[in-house]
Amino acid sequence: MSKLINTIPAQTVLTAFTAAVTNALSPLNPYKINLTDEEKKGTRSMAEGREGYARLISRIANQFPNSLSRADVPTELSGLLDYYSNLESNKMALMQAMETIEEIQLAAATDVMTLVDRYTINLQVSRGNEGSLDLAMADVDQWNKRFAHKTETEIPADL
Repeated sequence: MSKLINTIPAQTVLTAFTAAVTNALSPLNPYKINLTDEEKKGTRSMAEGREGYARLISRIANQFPNSLSRADVPTELSGLLDYYSNLESNKMALMQAMETIEEIQLAAATDVMTLVDRYTINLQVSRGNEGSLDLAMADVDQWNKRFAHKTETEIPADL
């Protein structure tokens, strides 16, 4: 298999990207919300497919504001829906960046293991001719005994 990674960017490129992402998040810091796991489970939020329902209620409420209680301002709901849409756009941009990074990282990991396999074969062939290499490869042998080709133990049927 040919290498997937043809060019590795300079460390400054990666550092600049990390800094740019970090800096891009800082304007949102004053608006950051930290919910506990219990709060996340216990809240009634706009689940997938419910945005249309919420937008319908918003349009009706804005059309008939006198039918709401005096404390309710229909533009509050429409403003939150607009904010939600803008956040969704931000989320999509970050997901696109994540997908790009994950695919580059997978390619790098694939190339790493391709080289590891090739180097291992060559080192295994050469270890019979060089005592110090044979000693160094003992660590590889131990690694393989502990981690290579591990299979899950079967659970007896009577349990």
